[in-house]
Amino acid sequence: MVRLRTINSKKYGRRMVAGYGPVENDQFKKIWPADVQVVGKDILKFHAVYWPCFLMAAGLDPPKTIFCHSHWTVDDKKMSKSKNNVVCPTQASETYTTDGLRYFLLREGVAHSDGNYSEEKLRRILNAELADTLGNLLNRCCGDALNPEQIFPGVAEYGVVFNELASRVDVGKKLVESLTSLSDTCYDHYQEYNFYKVVDSVMATLHSANLFFETTKPWEMRKVPQRKPELEATLHMAMETLRISAIILLPIIPNLSEKILDKLNVPKTDRFWSNTKKFNWSDINFKSRALLPEKIVLFQRIISPKDEPKKKKKIKL
Repeated sequence: MVRLRTINSKKYGRRMVAGYGPVENDQFKKIWPADVQVVGKDILKFHAVYWPCFLMAAGLDPPKTIFCHSHWTVDDKKMSKSKNNVVCPTQASETYTTDGLRYFLLREGVAHSDGNYSEEKLRRILNAELADTLGNLLNRCCGDALNPEQIFPGVAEYGVVFNELASRVDVGKKLVESLTSLSDTCYDHYQEYNFYKVVDSVMATLHSANLFFETTKPWEMRKVPQRKPELEATLHMAMETLRISAIILLPIIPNLSEKILDKLNVPKTDRFWSNTKKFNWSDINFKSRALLPEKIVLFQRIISPKDEPKKKKKIKL
């Protein structure tokens, strides 16, 4: 997919990154016309009416699609230098990480109405969804308490046990159904540039996985050696949820997704969209594999300045 990008400067005026040169240029033909041109709503008229006319007059095809995005307010107020409420993305990414900021903007930003940037809301969403929902599930699966062998267990030899969890236990059945449809659902949302719906769908599946964990209580299975097949089947379903979710979220939180896939020891060649449709529990050749040995904290919870413990003043005697 090619996104049209322009550069404004006094020296060069408005130039396409696609470059100038004859239309017959092979390199130009590879990247033009653009699949998507992204514009703000305040300049839609020029780019949707005049710009295509200029291109066609010059013998060039217009972009295939124009995606018009809305604007951002800050605490429900218009962002303005005079109000001193302009958000610096560089500073924000230092506080919330680049993936955290990307996640919030793509989760809260919608094309049909302005988004609202709020520090409090940003912290709440990142803590609840990246640190708790996503991060905690990874910690549970990879922790020594439940997974002392540090493996992504295979379930080929536990077919009966796995089927019991996946089809007869209500929360297991719901999780499998959610995972089975997740790829197609999110693909459609991506095609429509509804990134927030992608996140909603993935988070709903992750909530199902956490509920599945709470209901099946693998910590009790761990205490009984005879229940090892159940424990490994439970861990397998949770890890499959993490694997598929991480691949789907790669365009939104690339660094965090890579950390999850690295921890699960997923080969680089198995991190494509097609791999979200292939389930390891259906692969008779999938054997248990070792996890990456390094301990990781996927996303550190962000503490509000007002919630930070205050240092006690030392009293000199």
